[in-house]
Amino acid sequence: MGTQWLSICALAGVFLCAGPSAAEGPKSLTPEDFDRLHKMIKPQPGESRFLEIPWVLSLWEARQQAAREGKPMLVWAGGWGVPIGTC
Repeated sequence: MGTQWLSICALAGVFLCAGPSAAEGPKSLTPEDFDRLHKMIKPQPGESRFLEIPWVLSLWEARQQAAREGKPMLVWAGGWGVPIGTC
């Protein structure tokens, strides 16, 4: 275990030392790079299938719809509000 731990520490040291130096400072982000990065991190069609579900946010409306269609309800709640990100 001792040699394995030493190897991990040595490898971590190599990666930490191989990074950009503090003297270089951060690189500026061009508008073209920003647009490219924004497109990469923005959810693509089909990636957020959870958001494509027609959630009913009103408990009363959901209850009426479930009764009308003869289906059960799924009530999903969290301690800090609605977990589906409707803000």
